[in-house]
Amino acid sequence: MKSHLNILSRLQGAGALPFADELLPFAERVAREALEALSPTRCAGCERAGALICQDCLAALTLIDPRHSCTRCGAPFGDLLCTECSVEGTSSAMSEALDRCLACAVYAHPLPRIIKAYKDAGERRLAPYLAELLYDTALHAQVVAPERLGGVLSGADAVAFVPATAAAFRRRGFDHMEAIARPFCELSGVPLLDALVKYGHGDQRELGREERRERAQGMYETVEDVHGRRLLLIDDVITTGATMATASAELKRAGAAAVDGIAIARVW
Repeated sequence: MKSHLNILSRLQGAGALPFADELLPFAERVAREALEALSPTRCAGCERAGALICQDCLAALTLIDPRHSCTRCGAPFGDLLCTECSVEGTSSAMSEALDRCLACAVYAHPLPRIIKAYKDAGERRLAPYLAELLYDTALHAQVVAPERLGGVLSGADAVAFVPATAAAFRRRGFDHMEAIARPFCELSGVPLLDALVKYGHGDQRELGREERRERAQGMYETVEDVHGRRLLLIDDVITTGATMATASAELKRAGAAAVDGIAIARVW
């Protein structure tokens, strides 16, 4: 299944996602055009000049079919037997905390380079692009798999996001998931709820499964009223599921009625 995102059909003959520039004030668009003349945009996935994410890289995404993905952890082909959930500890943590889980694509070329360019190289222009990928993924899942993922977006009372730690915020200069959540909410019409604070420090990308689970414990605190609300929790990458599970568990501890999760990529 290679073309389930609405974004792919809209991009035929286009050089960039239309939504991205529509969000910008006029003065910022003019400044961006001047900068473009001096330093042309290159694709975050392949370095080709012309678009921030080129059509070839969009077409290269290994999309996850929501009709056959695992609704507990978002892994592809997990509807009958999920190889990820068979790992001890993963299934119970995610299934207890998350009501359902969904991911756009497998964490494979070109997504690792795109996400790294966004988070670590400061290419903030990617935020609305990634928001639209999430939005199209949620819309598509509701249509093709209503019995599994119906209402994952339309039934949400608010969108929450997995926040960055204070240390990560200082290092990057922005909260990468908040910057995605805001255009995602503008697209969907679902209100944003900045519900979580994340404590601790350090990058988890080099940690193993057990280390991630241990470090995730007690990292989150709910700072907004979530009582009785159905929340859609967004994050960039699901690796072991520890982050999403711990954040969701905290939201439910604070009284959320339900928490569904959606991520841009799933490591598999």
